[in-house]
Amino acid sequence: MNLVLLNPVTKNRVRVLRVERCQQKILSVVGIWPPITFLEIVAKLKIKDLGHIAVIDGETEGLSFDALIERVVMKSPDLVVIQSTTPTIEDDILFSSLLKARKPLLKTIFIGLPATTMTDWLLNYAAVDYAILGEPADTVCDLIEYLSGGKINLSEILGLGYKCNEQVFINQRRPAMDNYDYTVFPDRSILDNGKYRLSLISKQFTVIRTSRGCDSACSFCTSRAYYGPGWRPRSVENIIQEIRQVKGKQGIDSFLFLSDTFNGKKEFVKELTAAIISQGLDIQWVSNSRLDLLDEESVSLMKKSGCLLISLGIETFQEDILEKNKKFLKLEDIYRGINLLKRYGILTYGYFIFGLEGETRLSIWKTILRAVCSKLDFAIFYSLTPYPGTDYFQKYKNKNWKDYFHGTSNIVSYKHLSSLEIKIYKYAGLFLFYIRPRRLLLLAKYLLKRKLI
Repeated sequence: MNLVLLNPVTKNRVRVLRVERCQQKILSVVGIWPPITFLEIVAKLKIKDLGHIAVIDGETEGLSFDALIERVVMKSPDLVVIQSTTPTIEDDILFSSLLKARKPLLKTIFIGLPATTMTDWLLNYAAVDYAILGEPADTVCDLIEYLSGGKINLSEILGLGYKCNEQVFINQRRPAMDNYDYTVFPDRSILDNGKYRLSLISKQFTVIRTSRGCDSACSFCTSRAYYGPGWRPRSVENIIQEIRQVKGKQGIDSFLFLSDTFNGKKEFVKELTAAIISQGLDIQWVSNSRLDLLDEESVSLMKKSGCLLISLGIETFQEDILEKNKKFLKLEDIYRGINLLKRYGILTYGYFIFGLEGETRLSIWKTILRAVCSKLDFAIFYSLTPYPGTDYFQKYKNKNWKDYFHGTSNIVSYKHLSSLEIKIYKYAGLFLFYIRPRRLLLLAKYLLKRKLI
Protein backbone atom coordinates (compact mmCIF):
# COMPACT_ATOMS: atom_id res chain seq x y z
CA MET A 1 0.00 0.00 0.00
CA ASN A 2 1.28 3.46 -0.94
CA LEU A 3 0.34 6.11 1.61
CA VAL A 4 0.65 9.90 1.29
CA LEU A 5 0.27 12.17 4.32
CA LEU A 6 -0.67 15.56 2.92
CA ASN A 7 -0.89 19.18 4.01
CA PRO A 8 -2.64 20.58 0.92
CA VAL A 9 -2.68 24.17 -0.36
CA THR A 10 -5.67 26.41 -1.04
CA LYS A 11 -7.01 27.23 -4.47
CA ASN A 12 -6.13 30.93 -4.14
CA ARG A 13 -2.80 30.20 -2.36
CA VAL A 14 -3.72 31.65 1.01
CA ARG A 15 -0.96 30.23 3.20
CA VAL A 16 -2.25 28.26 6.16
CA LEU A 17 -0.71 26.76 9.29
CA ARG A 18 -2.07 23.20 9.58
CA VAL A 19 -0.89 21.49 12.76
CA GLU A 20 -3.50 19.65 14.85
CA ARG A 21 -6.30 22.13 15.63
CA CYS A 22 -4.25 25.17 14.50
CA GLN A 23 -5.81 26.81 11.45
CA GLN A 24 -4.61 30.32 10.89
CA LYS A 25 -3.07 32.24 8.03
CA ILE A 26 0.71 32.19 8.14
CA LEU A 27 1.15 35.75 9.32
CA SER A 28 2.71 35.43 12.76
CA VAL A 29 6.40 35.61 13.64
CA VAL A 30 6.36 31.85 14.30
CA GLY A 31 6.06 30.96 10.57
CA ILE A 32 5.58 27.39 9.28
CA TRP A 33 5.72 24.46 11.71
CA PRO A 34 6.76 20.88 10.91
CA PRO A 35 3.66 18.61 10.69
CA ILE A 36 4.31 16.77 13.96
CA THR A 37 1.17 14.61 13.68
CA PHE A 38 2.36 13.13 10.39
CA LEU A 39 5.76 12.37 11.90
CA GLU A 40 4.06 10.50 14.76
CA ILE A 41 1.98 8.48 12.29
CA VAL A 42 5.02 7.62 10.14
CA ALA A 43 6.94 6.35 13.17
CA LYS A 44 4.07 4.08 14.24
CA LEU A 45 3.47 2.74 10.71
CA LYS A 46 7.12 1.94 10.12
CA ILE A 47 7.20 -0.27 13.20
CA LYS A 48 4.26 -2.24 11.79
CA ASP A 49 5.76 -2.21 8.27
CA LEU A 50 2.48 -1.00 6.80
CA GLY A 51 3.34 0.14 3.29
CA HIS A 52 5.39 2.84 1.60
CA ILE A 53 4.91 6.29 3.15
CA ALA A 54 5.48 9.83 1.84
CA VAL A 55 4.85 13.15 3.59
CA ILE A 56 4.04 16.18 1.44
CA ASP A 57 3.76 19.55 3.17
CA GLY A 58 2.17 21.79 0.56
CA GLU A 59 3.27 25.00 2.26
CA THR A 60 6.95 24.13 1.84
CA GLU A 61 6.63 22.82 -1.72
CA GLY A 62 5.80 26.15 -3.37
CA LEU A 63 3.39 24.46 -5.80
CA SER A 64 0.02 25.66 -7.04
CA PHE A 65 -3.19 23.79 -6.23
CA ASP A 66 -3.15 21.95 -9.58
CA ALA A 67 0.59 21.31 -9.54
CA LEU A 68 0.32 19.77 -6.06
CA ILE A 69 -2.36 17.40 -7.34
CA GLU A 70 0.08 16.26 -10.03
CA ARG A 71 2.77 15.81 -7.37
CA VAL A 72 0.50 13.57 -5.30
CA VAL A 73 -0.70 11.56 -8.31
CA MET A 74 2.94 10.88 -9.25
CA LYS A 75 3.28 9.03 -5.93
CA SER A 76 0.54 6.58 -7.08
CA PRO A 77 -1.08 6.50 -3.63
CA ASP A 78 -3.68 4.00 -2.54
CA LEU A 79 -4.51 6.13 0.47
CA VAL A 80 -4.13 9.87 1.22
CA VAL A 81 -4.41 11.38 4.71
CA ILE A 82 -5.44 15.04 4.44
CA GLN A 83 -4.86 17.53 7.28
CA SER A 84 -7.93 19.74 6.97
CA THR A 85 -8.91 23.02 8.61
CA THR A 86 -12.28 24.72 8.96
CA PRO A 87 -11.60 27.75 6.70
CA THR A 88 -10.03 25.58 3.97
CA ILE A 89 -12.43 22.66 4.17
CA GLU A 90 -14.15 23.36 0.83
CA ASP A 91 -10.78 23.58 -0.95
CA ASP A 92 -9.65 20.41 0.85
CA ILE A 93 -12.75 18.53 -0.32
CA LEU A 94 -12.21 19.84 -3.86
CA PHE A 95 -8.58 18.70 -3.74
CA SER A 96 -9.70 15.26 -2.61
CA SER A 97 -12.37 15.01 -5.34
CA LEU A 98 -9.85 15.95 -8.05
CA LEU A 99 -7.43 13.31 -6.74
CA LYS A 100 -10.20 10.70 -6.83
CA ALA A 101 -11.09 11.70 -10.38
CA ARG A 102 -7.51 10.86 -11.37
CA LYS A 103 -7.35 7.73 -9.22
CA PRO A 104 -10.88 6.32 -8.72
CA LEU A 105 -9.76 3.57 -6.32
CA LEU A 106 -8.01 6.05 -4.02
CA LYS A 107 -9.26 6.28 -0.42
CA THR A 108 -9.04 9.51 1.58
CA ILE A 109 -8.81 10.06 5.33
CA PHE A 110 -9.52 13.52 6.73
CA ILE A 111 -7.96 14.57 10.03
CA GLY A 112 -8.09 17.86 11.91
CA LEU A 113 -10.74 20.01 13.58
CA PRO A 114 -13.46 19.70 10.87
CA ALA A 115 -13.13 15.91 10.89
CA THR A 116 -13.65 16.06 14.67
CA THR A 117 -16.44 18.61 14.97
CA MET A 118 -18.28 18.27 11.61
CA THR A 119 -17.92 14.53 11.04
CA ASP A 120 -21.45 13.85 9.72
CA TRP A 121 -21.36 16.84 7.37
CA LEU A 122 -17.91 15.93 6.06
CA LEU A 123 -18.69 12.28 5.40
CA ASN A 124 -21.66 13.19 3.24
CA TYR A 125 -19.16 14.16 0.54
CA ALA A 126 -18.14 11.41 -1.89
CA ALA A 127 -14.58 12.78 -1.80
CA VAL A 128 -14.23 11.82 1.88
CA ASP A 129 -14.02 8.13 2.80
CA TYR A 130 -12.96 8.36 6.44
CA ALA A 131 -12.82 11.04 9.14
CA ILE A 132 -10.78 10.85 12.34
CA LEU A 133 -12.12 12.38 15.54
CA GLY A 134 -9.50 14.05 17.72
CA GLU A 135 -5.85 13.03 17.81
CA PRO A 136 -5.41 10.83 14.74
CA ALA A 137 -2.20 8.80 15.06
CA ASP A 138 -3.52 5.59 16.65
CA THR A 139 -6.80 5.66 14.74
CA VAL A 140 -5.05 6.15 11.39
CA CYS A 141 -2.72 3.23 12.17
CA ASP A 142 -5.66 0.97 13.10
CA LEU A 143 -7.49 1.95 9.90
CA ILE A 144 -4.48 1.29 7.68
CA GLU A 145 -4.02 -2.07 9.36
CA TYR A 146 -7.67 -2.85 8.54
CA LEU A 147 -7.26 -1.70 4.93
CA SER A 148 -4.13 -3.84 4.65
CA GLY A 149 -6.12 -6.95 5.47
CA GLY A 150 -5.90 -6.90 9.25
CA LYS A 151 -8.43 -8.77 11.39
CA ILE A 152 -9.81 -5.66 13.12
CA ASN A 153 -13.33 -4.53 12.09
CA LEU A 154 -14.19 -0.95 11.13
CA SER A 155 -16.79 -0.77 13.91
CA GLU A 156 -14.06 -1.55 16.46
CA ILE A 157 -11.74 1.30 15.49
CA LEU A 158 -12.13 4.01 18.11
CA GLY A 159 -12.29 7.60 16.90
CA LEU A 160 -13.31 6.68 13.34
CA GLY A 161 -16.10 8.02 11.14
CA TYR A 162 -16.84 6.02 7.98
CA LYS A 163 -19.49 5.08 5.42
CA CYS A 164 -21.08 1.73 4.73
CA ASN A 165 -23.97 1.10 2.31
CA GLU A 166 -24.38 4.88 1.92
CA GLN A 167 -24.85 5.31 5.67
CA VAL A 168 -22.55 7.31 7.94
CA PHE A 169 -21.24 5.61 11.09
CA ILE A 170 -19.30 7.35 13.86
CA ASN A 171 -17.56 5.14 16.38
CA GLN A 172 -16.92 5.97 20.01
CA ARG A 173 -14.06 8.41 20.51
CA ARG A 174 -10.71 7.15 21.66
CA PRO A 175 -10.39 7.77 25.43
CA ALA A 176 -7.48 9.63 27.01
CA MET A 177 -4.46 7.41 27.61
CA ASP A 178 -2.85 6.86 30.99
CA ASN A 179 0.61 7.43 29.52
CA TYR A 180 1.46 9.77 26.63
CA ASP A 181 5.15 8.90 26.46
CA TYR A 182 6.38 7.91 23.01
CA THR A 183 7.48 4.31 22.61
CA VAL A 184 8.90 5.45 19.25
CA PHE A 185 9.76 9.09 18.59
CA PRO A 186 8.29 11.05 15.64
CA ASP A 187 10.18 10.20 12.45
CA ARG A 188 11.82 13.46 11.33
CA SER A 189 13.99 11.67 8.77
CA ILE A 190 11.10 11.76 6.31
CA LEU A 191 11.13 15.58 6.13
CA ASP A 192 13.50 18.20 4.76
CA ASN A 193 13.91 19.76 8.20
CA GLY A 194 15.90 22.67 6.78
CA LYS A 195 12.67 24.12 5.38
CA TYR A 196 11.34 24.87 8.85
CA ARG A 197 12.94 27.92 10.44
CA LEU A 198 12.09 29.70 13.67
CA SER A 199 11.83 33.22 12.30
CA LEU A 200 12.46 34.71 15.73
CA ILE A 201 16.11 33.71 15.34
CA SER A 202 16.14 32.53 11.69
CA LYS A 203 17.28 29.05 12.73
CA GLN A 204 16.17 25.58 11.81
CA PHE A 205 13.75 24.24 14.42
CA THR A 206 11.32 21.44 15.08
CA VAL A 207 8.24 20.80 17.18
CA ILE A 208 8.31 18.73 20.37
CA ARG A 209 4.96 17.91 21.90
CA THR A 210 5.12 18.29 25.68
CA SER A 211 1.46 17.83 26.67
CA ARG A 212 -2.08 17.49 25.42
CA GLY A 213 -5.24 19.28 26.40
CA CYS A 214 -6.00 21.90 29.01
CA ASP A 215 -7.63 22.03 32.44
CA SER A 216 -9.61 25.13 31.44
CA ALA A 217 -12.81 25.16 29.38
CA CYS A 218 -12.85 28.61 27.78
CA SER A 219 -16.03 29.16 25.76
CA PHE A 220 -14.12 30.31 22.66
CA CYS A 221 -11.52 27.51 22.58
CA THR A 222 -11.54 24.23 20.61
CA SER A 223 -9.08 22.39 22.86
CA ARG A 224 -11.68 20.25 24.60
CA ALA A 225 -13.47 19.46 21.36
CA TYR A 226 -10.23 18.15 19.87
CA TYR A 227 -8.22 16.72 22.77
CA GLY A 228 -10.92 16.08 25.34
CA PRO A 229 -10.87 17.46 28.91
CA GLY A 230 -7.85 17.78 31.13
CA TRP A 231 -4.14 18.56 30.84
CA ARG A 232 -1.99 15.47 30.18
CA PRO A 233 1.81 15.79 30.01
CA ARG A 234 4.49 13.43 28.78
CA SER A 235 7.13 12.48 31.32
CA VAL A 236 10.16 14.73 31.58
CA GLU A 237 12.44 11.74 30.93
CA ASN A 238 10.68 10.96 27.63
CA ILE A 239 10.86 14.61 26.45
CA ILE A 240 14.58 14.81 27.34
CA GLN A 241 15.24 11.59 25.38
CA GLU A 242 13.53 13.06 22.34
CA ILE A 243 15.54 16.31 22.56
CA ARG A 244 18.73 14.27 22.71
CA GLN A 245 17.67 12.18 19.70
CA VAL A 246 16.80 15.24 17.60
CA LYS A 247 20.08 16.96 18.46
CA GLY A 248 22.04 13.81 17.68
CA LYS A 249 20.29 12.75 14.45
CA GLN A 250 19.10 16.04 12.93
CA GLY A 251 21.49 18.48 14.60
CA ILE A 252 18.57 20.71 15.63
CA ASP A 253 18.82 22.66 18.88
CA SER A 254 15.85 25.06 18.56
CA PHE A 255 12.36 23.91 19.49
CA LEU A 256 8.72 24.85 19.72
CA PHE A 257 7.34 23.04 22.76
CA LEU A 258 3.82 22.29 21.50
CA SER A 259 1.00 22.30 24.02
CA ASP A 260 -2.28 24.02 24.76
CA THR A 261 -0.84 25.05 28.13
CA PHE A 262 2.89 24.40 28.48
CA ASN A 263 2.84 25.20 32.20
CA GLY A 264 -0.31 23.24 33.02
CA LYS A 265 1.43 22.28 36.27
CA LYS A 266 4.23 24.36 37.82
CA GLU A 267 6.07 21.25 38.98
CA PHE A 268 6.23 19.90 35.41
CA VAL A 269 7.87 23.10 34.12
CA LYS A 270 10.38 23.17 36.95
CA GLU A 271 11.29 19.51 36.52
CA LEU A 272 11.66 19.80 32.72
CA THR A 273 13.68 23.02 32.73
CA ALA A 274 15.90 21.80 35.57
CA ALA A 275 16.64 18.62 33.59
CA ILE A 276 17.52 20.62 30.47
CA ILE A 277 19.94 22.69 32.55
CA SER A 278 21.49 19.88 34.59
CA GLN A 279 22.06 17.71 31.51
CA GLY A 280 23.71 20.54 29.61
CA LEU A 281 21.43 20.23 26.58
CA ASP A 282 22.15 23.80 25.42
CA ILE A 283 18.94 24.45 23.48
CA GLN A 284 16.68 27.38 22.62
CA TRP A 285 12.93 27.10 22.79
CA VAL A 286 9.59 28.92 22.62
CA SER A 287 6.18 27.94 23.98
CA ASN A 288 3.09 29.34 25.66
CA SER A 289 2.08 29.72 29.29
CA ARG A 290 -0.88 30.55 31.44
CA LEU A 291 -0.11 33.74 33.35
CA ASP A 292 -1.56 32.74 36.73
CA LEU A 293 0.66 29.61 36.80
CA LEU A 294 3.93 31.51 36.44
CA ASP A 295 6.15 32.07 39.46
CA GLU A 296 9.67 33.41 39.91
CA GLU A 297 11.34 30.02 40.30
CA SER A 298 9.81 28.57 37.12
CA VAL A 299 10.50 31.73 35.07
CA SER A 300 14.12 31.78 36.24
CA LEU A 301 14.54 28.11 35.22
CA MET A 302 12.80 28.74 31.89
CA LYS A 303 15.29 31.46 31.05
CA LYS A 304 18.33 29.42 32.13
CA SER A 305 17.12 26.44 30.08
CA GLY A 306 17.03 28.49 26.86
CA CYS A 307 13.54 30.00 26.68
CA LEU A 308 13.38 32.82 24.12
CA LEU A 309 9.70 33.71 23.98
CA ILE A 310 6.43 32.84 25.70
CA SER A 311 3.04 33.48 24.11
CA LEU A 312 0.24 34.47 26.47
CA GLY A 313 -3.49 34.13 25.94
CA ILE A 314 -4.65 37.27 27.70
CA GLU A 315 -7.79 37.85 25.55
CA THR A 316 -8.93 40.98 27.43
CA PHE A 317 -7.96 43.10 30.42
CA GLN A 318 -11.56 42.97 31.71
CA GLU A 319 -12.00 40.38 34.48
CA ASP A 320 -15.80 40.28 34.13
CA ILE A 321 -15.51 39.37 30.42
CA LEU A 322 -12.88 36.72 31.16
CA GLU A 323 -15.14 35.18 33.80
CA LYS A 324 -18.19 35.29 31.51
CA ASN A 325 -16.18 33.31 28.94
CA LYS A 326 -14.93 30.74 31.48
CA LYS A 327 -11.36 32.03 31.50
CA PHE A 328 -10.74 32.74 35.15
CA LEU A 329 -7.75 35.06 35.09
CA LYS A 330 -7.13 38.01 37.41
CA LEU A 331 -5.64 41.34 36.32
CA GLU A 332 -3.00 41.14 39.03
CA ASP A 333 -1.85 37.76 37.66
CA ILE A 334 -1.68 39.15 34.13
CA TYR A 335 0.55 42.07 35.11
CA ARG A 336 2.64 40.01 37.53
CA GLY A 337 3.30 37.33 34.90
CA ILE A 338 4.26 39.79 32.16
CA ASN A 339 6.57 41.67 34.50
CA LEU A 340 8.23 38.44 35.68
CA LEU A 341 9.00 37.35 32.14
CA LYS A 342 10.28 40.82 31.30
CA ARG A 343 12.54 40.86 34.38
CA TYR A 344 14.21 37.63 33.28
CA GLY A 345 14.61 38.72 29.66
CA ILE A 346 12.06 36.38 28.07
CA LEU A 347 10.18 37.93 25.14
CA THR A 348 6.39 38.04 25.48
CA TYR A 349 3.68 37.74 22.84
CA GLY A 350 0.18 38.68 24.01
CA TYR A 351 -2.94 37.37 22.27
CA PHE A 352 -6.18 39.37 22.53
CA ILE A 353 -9.72 38.66 21.31
CA PHE A 354 -12.31 41.35 20.56
CA GLY A 355 -16.00 40.47 20.41
CA LEU A 356 -16.29 38.17 23.41
CA GLU A 357 -19.67 38.20 25.14
CA GLY A 358 -19.83 41.17 27.49
CA GLU A 359 -17.58 43.25 25.24
CA THR A 360 -18.30 46.96 24.77
CA ARG A 361 -16.54 49.79 22.99
CA LEU A 362 -15.24 50.96 26.36
CA SER A 363 -13.90 47.51 27.31
CA ILE A 364 -12.09 47.24 23.96
CA TRP A 365 -10.45 50.63 24.41
CA LYS A 366 -9.41 49.72 27.95
CA THR A 367 -7.79 46.51 26.66
CA ILE A 368 -5.96 48.36 23.86
CA LEU A 369 -4.63 51.03 26.20
CA ARG A 370 -3.59 48.54 28.87
CA ALA A 371 -1.83 46.41 26.25
CA VAL A 372 -0.02 49.48 24.91
CA CYS A 373 1.07 50.50 28.41
CA SER A 374 2.10 46.97 29.42
CA LYS A 375 5.59 45.48 29.11
CA LEU A 376 4.57 43.09 26.33
CA ASP A 377 7.04 42.88 23.43
CA PHE A 378 4.59 41.66 20.78
CA ALA A 379 0.82 41.55 20.56
CA ILE A 380 -1.86 40.43 18.12
CA PHE A 381 -5.49 41.50 18.26
CA TYR A 382 -8.01 39.02 16.90
CA SER A 383 -11.74 39.05 16.34
CA LEU A 384 -13.67 36.20 17.94
CA THR A 385 -13.98 33.17 15.65
CA PRO A 386 -16.94 30.98 16.73
CA TYR A 387 -15.53 27.61 15.65
CA PRO A 388 -17.58 24.43 15.50
CA GLY A 389 -16.84 22.68 18.77
CA THR A 390 -17.11 25.86 20.87
CA ASP A 391 -20.02 27.31 22.83
CA TYR A 392 -20.17 30.21 20.37
CA PHE A 393 -20.83 28.14 17.24
CA GLN A 394 -24.30 27.19 18.44
CA LYS A 395 -25.18 30.88 18.66
CA TYR A 396 -24.02 31.89 15.18
CA LYS A 397 -23.96 28.70 13.09
CA ASN A 398 -22.29 30.50 10.19
CA LYS A 399 -21.44 27.91 7.54
CA ASN A 400 -19.46 30.13 5.19
CA TRP A 401 -16.32 28.24 6.16
CA LYS A 402 -13.89 30.70 4.56
CA ASP A 403 -14.86 33.09 7.37
CA TYR A 404 -13.16 30.84 9.92
CA PHE A 405 -9.50 31.77 9.63
CA HIS A 406 -8.36 32.13 13.22
CA GLY A 407 -8.92 35.65 14.51
CA THR A 408 -9.66 37.27 11.15
CA SER A 409 -13.37 36.45 10.86
CA ASN A 410 -16.15 39.04 10.81
CA ILE A 411 -18.88 36.71 12.00
CA VAL A 412 -19.61 37.98 15.49
CA SER A 413 -21.60 41.16 16.01
CA TYR A 414 -23.93 42.64 18.61
CA LYS A 415 -26.57 45.36 18.56
CA HIS A 416 -24.16 47.67 20.38
CA LEU A 417 -21.00 46.48 18.57
CA SER A 418 -20.95 45.60 14.88
CA SER A 419 -18.54 43.21 13.17
CA LEU A 420 -17.13 46.18 11.22
CA GLU A 421 -16.34 48.00 14.46
CA ILE A 422 -14.61 44.93 15.86
CA LYS A 423 -12.51 44.74 12.69
CA ILE A 424 -11.56 48.42 12.97
CA TYR A 425 -10.59 48.00 16.62
CA LYS A 426 -8.26 45.11 15.67
CA TYR A 427 -6.27 47.37 13.39
CA ALA A 428 -6.41 50.25 15.84
CA GLY A 429 -4.95 47.98 18.51
CA LEU A 430 -2.10 46.87 16.25
CA PHE A 431 -1.34 50.45 15.18
CA LEU A 432 -1.28 51.88 18.69
CA PHE A 433 0.69 48.93 20.10
CA TYR A 434 3.46 49.05 17.51
CA ILE A 435 3.65 52.82 17.09
CA ARG A 436 6.06 52.87 20.02
CA PRO A 437 9.61 53.00 18.62
CA ARG A 438 11.00 50.14 20.76
CA ARG A 439 8.28 47.72 19.68
CA LEU A 440 8.37 48.83 16.06
CA LEU A 441 12.12 48.26 15.89
CA LEU A 442 11.79 44.90 17.65
CA LEU A 443 9.06 43.80 15.23
CA ALA A 444 11.08 44.96 12.21
CA LYS A 445 14.13 43.09 13.49
CA TYR A 446 12.31 39.76 13.63
CA LEU A 447 10.27 40.25 10.46
CA LEU A 448 13.50 40.84 8.54
CA LYS A 449 14.80 37.50 9.83
CA ARG A 450 11.65 35.69 8.81
CA LYS A 451 12.14 33.30 5.89
CA LEU A 452 9.00 31.68 4.53
CA ILE A 453 9.53 29.35 1.58
